[in-house]
Amino acid sequence: LPAGEARARPAAPSAGREGGRRKRTTFSKAQLELLVRAFEKEPYPGIALREQLSSLTDIPESRIQ
Repeated sequence: LPAGEARARPAAPSAGREGGRRKRTTFSKAQLELLVRAFEKEPYPGIALREQLSSLTDIPESRIQ
């Protein structure tokens, strides 16, 4: 029984860390091409451009950086 308890303890801290993490965003090929072209023209997009890219790609504006 103590061996089973020892195995359970290490899993708990990693589970807590993952709970606070945002899931990784995956992009389709079309989304990626559009974002790459936009960022080549404007590497630091303002809020207006980020909102426009968000509406075009269906990616949340918070994920367009």
